[in-house]
Amino acid sequence: MDSMVNDPTVAIFASLFVALILAAAAIPKLRSQDEFLGVVANYKLLPNFLVAPFAKLLPWVELGCAIALLVPSLRTTAACVAAGLFMVFSFAIAVNVGRGRTHIDCGCVRRPTSMSRIGMFHVLRALALAGMSLYVAAVPLEISGISIESALTALASAVMLSLIYMAADLMVGFPATKHKLEIYKGNSND
Repeated sequence: MDSMVNDPTVAIFASLFVALILAAAAIPKLRSQDEFLGVVANYKLLPNFLVAPFAKLLPWVELGCAIALLVPSLRTTAACVAAGLFMVFSFAIAVNVGRGRTHIDCGCVRRPTSMSRIGMFHVLRALALAGMSLYVAAVPLEISGISIESALTALASAVMLSLIYMAADLMVGFPATKHKLEIYKGNSND
């Protein structure tokens, strides 16, 4: 078990996965800043004068962490900041779930026409991401000792898991609608 925990392939995978999740969260927030401002305000945790600065700064911090996770000398610090972000997200969601405000959008990965309502799943997911970030911070990574095959395996695994993560987030965010199957009863002369 100890060899897997200290395996450089797992460390690269974890770093890349957290970086991809942070980038996937930051970029849409930067594209739709006004919408994200509403999401932050909807949490009702910050005083009004802090909502706009927080909403403008958060995506840049997420993107900065994502980039810094790819720089060996900044990796540990970026992972600690990412863990802190995920813990704050978990707390914010948990407070609103506790208040019964599960109808609000989580703001995790922004995309048009979907809304990911919050629940305990989101709290646990944020805590899991915090744990993975702490793992990245705790495990040293020597790039020179990693084979190209191991690095490519870690990259492919991180990309695939990130895509699954984002697809699951997208599916949770689809509007709840009921579809009825209608059979066309047309004229036989058509």
